[in-house]
Amino acid sequence: MRRATEAFRALAARPAFHGAAFLVLAVAIVFAHMGESHLANFDDCYYAQKAKEMVQGGQWLTPHFQGVPRFDNAPLFLWLMALSFSVFGLTDWAAILFSALSGVAGVWLVRRVALRLGADAFTAWAATFILLTTQYFLKYARHAMFDVFLTMLFLVAIDRYLAWRAGGRLRDWAWIGFVAGCGVLTKSVLGLFPLATVVLHLLLTGSPRAPRSRGPRALREPGPWLALAVCGLTFLPWYVTQAIAAPDRFFAEHVRWLLWERAFVLAPEAKTAASYFGYVVELARTYWPWLPFALVGAWLSARDVQRGPGADRDRALLLFVWFAVVVGTMSLATEKKLWYVMSAFPCLALFAARAAAGWIRTDAGRGRAIAGGFAFLAVLAAVLNWSPLRAGLSRRPELTAMARVARTAVPAGTTVWNLDQDYWGTNNQFLYYSDRSLSEPLGDPARLRAELAGGGFALLTTGDYARVTAGAAGDGRVSIVARSGPWVLVRGDSVVATPR
Repeated sequence: MRRATEAFRALAARPAFHGAAFLVLAVAIVFAHMGESHLANFDDCYYAQKAKEMVQGGQWLTPHFQGVPRFDNAPLFLWLMALSFSVFGLTDWAAILFSALSGVAGVWLVRRVALRLGADAFTAWAATFILLTTQYFLKYARHAMFDVFLTMLFLVAIDRYLAWRAGGRLRDWAWIGFVAGCGVLTKSVLGLFPLATVVLHLLLTGSPRAPRSRGPRALREPGPWLALAVCGLTFLPWYVTQAIAAPDRFFAEHVRWLLWERAFVLAPEAKTAASYFGYVVELARTYWPWLPFALVGAWLSARDVQRGPGADRDRALLLFVWFAVVVGTMSLATEKKLWYVMSAFPCLALFAARAAAGWIRTDAGRGRAIAGGFAFLAVLAAVLNWSPLRAGLSRRPELTAMARVARTAVPAGTTVWNLDQDYWGTNNQFLYYSDRSLSEPLGDPARLRAELAGGGFALLTTGDYARVTAGAAGDGRVSIVARSGPWVLVRGDSVVATPR
C-alpha cells in the first residue's frame, strides 16, 4: 500500500500527467448518470423542444416552438442539440451532451489558459481543480442550456489571444473572431464579450510587438479588425436571413424583447442602487468554498497591476478586464440570473489559484495537495457513478410522469386544457415529454367543464380537480386518466351526469 501511495504521488507530481488526468476525471464526474432524471422545465425543456422540432419538422434554419417560428434564441446550440438528437435519439442524455462536453473542455482549457498566463504547474493545477469542483459550473454543465458552451467559447478566445501575445500569428485573431461569432450565434450580444475583453486589454496594455502602443494606437494592429470581420462573417448570414424573412417578428422577439425589454424594461422597480451589485451578492452566496481564495487572489493580482508595466501586470489586468466585461456589463441589466455570468467562473478559478499557490509554496506541500486533490476527484467520480448519490435532483418528476401518460392517452394534435397553472412554468416540460400542448390558463372552472364536455383532456392539480368537479352537475362527467403527486390528468365525457 505504501509503495502504491508513493507511486501515485510520483505520478501526480508530473505536470505532463495533469492534463490527461483532469480530462478523464472531468468526463467521469460530469457524465455520471447524466440524463437519468429529466430536464428542467425552463430553460432546458424550452431549448430541447426547439431542437426536437428541428429534427421532427426538418426546419433547421429558423427555430420553432409548438410549430411557430421563434426568434428569441440564436440557433447554434440548438443545431448542436438537434444534431445530437439525430445521432443518439430524442433522449435527455442527447439534449445535455454538448453542454457536458463543453464543461469538460472548459476544465481542460482553464489549465491551458493558466499556463499561457505564466502560471507554474501547481497554479495551473489549482485553477483546474477549482473549476472542476465549482458546484455551480458542474450543475449547469449537466443542463441542456447555452451557458457552459458559451463559457467554453470564451476560454478558446482567451487562449488564442494569449497565444498571439506570446508570439503567435494573425490566425489567432481569426480564431478569436470565429468563436465570438459562434457566441453571437449562441446567445446574441453576450457572445461578443470575449472579443470585447481582448480588445479592451489590448488598448490598456498595448501590443507586445509595438512598445508604447497603448490606447487607440493599439488598433493599428490588423488582428482586432480581422477578428471583427470574421466575427461578422460568422453570425451575420443567419441574422440577415431571419431579418429579411420576418422583419417584424425578428425585431419584436430578438431585438426588442430579448435584448431590450428583458434587460432594461421588465421589473423596473427592482432596479435600485443596490441591485447593480446583485451578481456580486449572488457570487458571495454561491462561490463556496473558493470565495476566500478568489478574493485573496484578486488582491494579489491587484498588487501586480499597481507595480507598473510588465508581464505580470498585463496578465493580472487581463483577469480584471475579463471579470469587469462579463459581470460589470451584465450588472447593468434589470434581470439577473447567475448563469448569465457563467463565463466569469474560470476567471474566478484563476484568481483563486493564485491565492492557493501563495499559501502552499513548498514542493512537498504542493505534491501532497496535488495527490490529495486527484484522490478526492477520483473518490467523487466513484461515488457519483457507483453509489446512490446523484449529481442532480429531479424537479417535478410527477409532471414528467403525467406528460408521458398524456403522450399515449391524449390523441395527437389535441390541446390539453389548463385551469390556472402558470403557462411558462408548466408547459415546456409537459410539451417536451408529451408532444401535447398545454393551453393558456382558462381561469374559470365552468369554462373548463365546457371544454371537457366534448371529450377533451385537462391537466389539473388535485385542488383544481376539486374545484372543477364541485360544480360539474349537468356539465358532463369528468374521469381521471392518471394521477401523479399533485397532478391529475382528466378526460371529459360527453355523458350528462352528476359526478360522484
